[in-house]
Amino acid sequence: MKKVTITNAYTWYNKGDAGILLGIVETLKKIYKKEIEVTVLSFTPEEDKKRYCQDNVIQNVYSNVLNPHPYQHTKIGKIFAIIKLFFQMIYQFMLIHINPQRLVKKYENYHALSECDYIIVCGGGFLGGKKFDSFMHLFQIYINTKFNKKTIVMGTSIEPIGNQIIKKMTERILKKVDFIIARETITFHYLKEFMPLEKIDLVPDMAFMLEDKIRIDKKIKKQKETYGNIYGLTVRAWNFPNTKNPTLQMNNYMNAIVEVISNHARTNNDLFIFVPQVMVAHGNDAEVAKKIQKLLPADIHDHFIIIEDDLSPVEIKSLIGNMDYFIGTRMHSNIFATSMKIPTIAIAYEKKTNGIMETVGLSNFVVEIDDITAEKLQKKIDNCIENRKQIVQLLEKEIPLIRQKIQTKIEKIVGEEENK
Repeated sequence: MKKVTITNAYTWYNKGDAGILLGIVETLKKIYKKEIEVTVLSFTPEEDKKRYCQDNVIQNVYSNVLNPHPYQHTKIGKIFAIIKLFFQMIYQFMLIHINPQRLVKKYENYHALSECDYIIVCGGGFLGGKKFDSFMHLFQIYINTKFNKKTIVMGTSIEPIGNQIIKKMTERILKKVDFIIARETITFHYLKEFMPLEKIDLVPDMAFMLEDKIRIDKKIKKQKETYGNIYGLTVRAWNFPNTKNPTLQMNNYMNAIVEVISNHARTNNDLFIFVPQVMVAHGNDAEVAKKIQKLLPADIHDHFIIIEDDLSPVEIKSLIGNMDYFIGTRMHSNIFATSMKIPTIAIAYEKKTNGIMETVGLSNFVVEIDDITAEKLQKKIDNCIENRKQIVQLLEKEIPLIRQKIQTKIEKIVGEEENK
């Protein structure tokens, strides 16, 4: 029985990150014919355990070694969280060098790292950019490398790093791992600057490996009798780091979507359905959806439905599969949609979105969030409608190839790392 510990998982309440984790587990189950036990380290272990451990392969969920949660999302609360993390880091850093067995005996997460056959760092976009929370993830990766176990970073995106301290620390720690899998070309080219080529590869996002469940949604089936096309939609709050007036840009983003919904409702009797993707406190996408709903004219409200149910990533994929088109700001919602062969337009807030859309052959169907307008978004939608048949055929061809590529490469990488 193979034992694998997956670290750096975020939370069940971010369905994209949950999709990555479950996609990794699905891939490993195929490699080992389900003869595998997985332990997960995440930021919300108590909640995650209830969901993830429904899969018999996932044995338990513990906390990542540094974890600020829960904390008050106020200025003072964040300061206390940072101080707490700092002292946790110093304490663990000293013990891992002086007496690592004390950590192993005292903490379940360290015990899981000690007892496994190898370690996987869960993919995602938590490294790089201006994110100082990169330190938390980098420290976890650093700790992983202290157990003399093969450590594989599986499906990462690293935003261009502006802070030189974070850049140097990121590169120094990543050099310690055994293998890094980038999920898009921007990260892959960056890794080539400081990593040996034999220790890196380019593999599409692991969320493509999330299992499919084709299910007819009775509500959407009924709505198709009343409305024209059914559009799925994900939105998010964004801080627009590249602009001088983020509040104005956020309003432009929401107003562009409002105008598109209004025009489609009046012209084509279309229906738009908000699909939940991130449900964390102080970052719930539904709050943005409700702002959009308030901005809609009164006669359009019936053409915009907000779903707030706590759905699993598999259930979200299944729901999206019932729709005619999809407009996604959340990157993994676009992966879910294209995996279900639904024609998709992406609203890109970071370059990882462009990379994913390039992977599926839909790079022409991306609108940049920084300069979005209703006209630009509508132009992409018109192009998508006009080429619907060709897009579906493309996805029907590309998605199986992407999945086969992922499975083959992960089998090779895992096999080679185990045999070293």
